[in-house]
Amino acid sequence: MKRVLGLIVLAMMVVLPMKVNAALDFSGFKCDDKVTESDGTVTKTCYIVGKATGNSAITDFTATLTLQNMSLISTTPSSPWKDNGSSGTNLKFKSDTSVSSATFTIATLKFKVDNTAEKCAVQLIPCYTDGTYSCGNVVQVTEQQICKVVNGKYYGKDGSEVTADVYTEQCVTNPQTGNFVPYVVIIAGIALAVGVFTISRKNTKLYRI
Repeated sequence: MKRVLGLIVLAMMVVLPMKVNAALDFSGFKCDDKVTESDGTVTKTCYIVGKATGNSAITDFTATLTLQNMSLISTTPSSPWKDNGSSGTNLKFKSDTSVSSATFTIATLKFKVDNTAEKCAVQLIPCYTDGTYSCGNVVQVTEQQICKVVNGKYYGKDGSEVTADVYTEQCVTNPQTGNFVPYVVIIAGIALAVGVFTISRKNTKLYRI
């Protein structure tokens, strides 16, 4: 009998829907392209974007930033979030009401690019409270060197390091040394054809006379 009851309970556990744990995804953390300000400063703007699933609702959010070739200028919380004692790259935000929308932006971050010739990268470790304190997966945004020459290294159209010849083929669409000669040849060919046609016409007229 006990064995039968055990099998029935096991079957009910399999058939009945299980409770889905709350979960939050911050892989939507993203950054815009670099911008040159009026004073010549080069900046980059990034956004802390969360995505809630399974009836998730949070009121507190903290994050630790690790920066490469960038310095934090400002943080601007998005409503209903407010700064809750952020200090440097240690960010703290709080909302008076639980945030449970499918996708939401917590804050906008603005950085100064320290060296425009080098790559920029920002790593985010997100932590939050949804009844219990949890931390999400580390997310990182790394700028790719697309069709650039940096410190003597060539980067192709997919951001990978390539040879100088591949860089020229992929990124230099109309090099002057490769474009001028064909046009000269075409023009010379047209001039030659016109000359031959004109002389031929004159010779035909003289022959008829």
